[in-house]
Amino acid sequence: MLERVKQTVTTHKTTCAVILAVLLVCIAYAVGRYAGHEAAEEKPAVMTQEETQDVKELKNRLDISTANANALEKRITAIQAGQRAPSTTYYVTAPTVERAATVVERQIRTDDAALPMAAREKSDRTVVTTITKDVDGKDLPADQQKVDVYKINLRKDHRIKAGATMVDGKALMTVGYEQGRVEALAHFDGGRYKGATVTYNIIEW
Repeated sequence: MLERVKQTVTTHKTTCAVILAVLLVCIAYAVGRYAGHEAAEEKPAVMTQEETQDVKELKNRLDISTANANALEKRITAIQAGQRAPSTTYYVTAPTVERAATVVERQIRTDDAALPMAAREKSDRTVVTTITKDVDGKDLPADQQKVDVYKINLRKDHRIKAGATMVDGKALMTVGYEQGRVEALAHFDGGRYKGATVTYNIIEW
């Protein structure tokens, strides 16, 4: 087996070199994006309860895709309706719920050690929301008002892939692009285009 791999690599030096170069570029890009994301200061968005229930507002304020905004609006609405319990609860002393939201936003932005770990976790987006109305839209008494923190990890809609395909013992370089459920792959023999594959995910979970 090892001898066969060695022979294939020797026979297809150019193809293997191109595949390796593409893989290295992809890895470097991914590491750079990850490092940049880690280095970036967390900037929570402070939004009203009504704004978090508006898909257009979520899309614009959080700079996310329409698909992500739709999914997020449904999830936040379920949380605010009490269908999902918070992962953690903590208390902030403030004269009003709006002031409490400002305090929480500053704590998250500065990575305050007083915050519970759930609120300090790195995520794609963070939303701080004042909850002042009940499920029916009526104003809550002051002692029942609160601040919600949503840590949001977005579905990644675009992916670039690189790899190799073996056809009849011949190695082909494969470069792919995926968006949502559709994936397109192009196959190359050295610099020559040899064909394409398109796949569609029929089930996701």
